[in-house]
Amino acid sequence: MSFKSFIKKFRSKTKEFFRDEYGGNLVEYALLIGFALFVFFIIISVVTSMLDWTVGLSDDFLELFK
Repeated sequence: MSFKSFIKKFRSKTKEFFRDEYGGNLVEYALLIGFALFVFFIIISVVTSMLDWTVGLSDDFLELFK
């Protein structure tokens, strides 16, 4: 396969991908993965803030007995 034929095939596949009227599965999967990562990081931030809160409460509780 020569370089020119590769470029020609690449251009035709790129044009076909962007002219697709149905949106394509790649775009849908990218949006789903992005949303899943967004929700994952929100859950992780809530859990870490809860852990920090409990550590703060335990430090305050231990200071009562000093």
